[in-house]
Amino acid sequence: MLPRSLAPLLLLLLLLGCQSGPLPPPQTTPGPEPVILRVGVADTAVSYPALAANPDYHLQLVSANNDTLFADLAAGNLDALLVHTIPENETLWFNPVAVDGLVLVVHPDNPVTNLTRGEVQAVFNGRISNWSTLGGPDLPITLVTRERGSGARTIFTQRIMAEQRVSINAVLAAGDTAVQEQVAATPGAIAYTMMGAANGVKVLELDGIPALPNTTAAQAYPLSVPLYFVSLVEPQGELRAWLAWLQSDEGQTAVAGVYGRVWR
Repeated sequence: MLPRSLAPLLLLLLLLGCQSGPLPPPQTTPGPEPVILRVGVADTAVSYPALAANPDYHLQLVSANNDTLFADLAAGNLDALLVHTIPENETLWFNPVAVDGLVLVVHPDNPVTNLTRGEVQAVFNGRISNWSTLGGPDLPITLVTRERGSGARTIFTQRIMAEQRVSINAVLAAGDTAVQEQVAATPGAIAYTMMGAANGVKVLELDGIPALPNTTAAQAYPLSVPLYFVSLVEPQGELRAWLAWLQSDEGQTAVAGVYGRVWR
């Protein structure tokens, strides 16, 4: 018979011997998987600030030109788009979520600050070919334009060029990043992009009016352009909730850092 003083030690050893390893963590019931919203974004709207402003919505973003985005929407690869133009004769559901503006951009060292719409047309059809004609240096103008299928090109063609053609001497850049890189690297270059996308280049005033969130919201800037939410049918569920947030005061406050507000 063991001494009474050893009994507690023997009991502890027996208990330890029965344990095969650490206890498993408590079981939890997993919640539902988050809904992933597949959103196509025009490559001139990739800086859209409200996309990442609300962590309650899980977004999978795809950036491309308009033609590619609308083809993916029609094929069911995307749930919605954020674009500046909508093809004619399309039966789609759309609603504005911000006000952007088509802007003319030049090299940061170019001293020209303002052009009229008539001057822009004359520059891009080749009638004005040197910056000295516009109050700038004696420097040939290098035109940079977008590829077919670009929403920015559609707006520029409709609202600036009208019946005029862009000069055949224009450099064709595929994508907004390529446009701005070309302008930033070429002292005599001029191109067009959207206000919310301009980066590393100088944005010109147009008809004496700067492109700013407040001038586009008030439609004072001559080339103010809505940024549309587009879907095949009226959105429901999580997609509808995200759109409602974009158009709420909180969402519009996030928009106002870069774009004009649609709703005040």
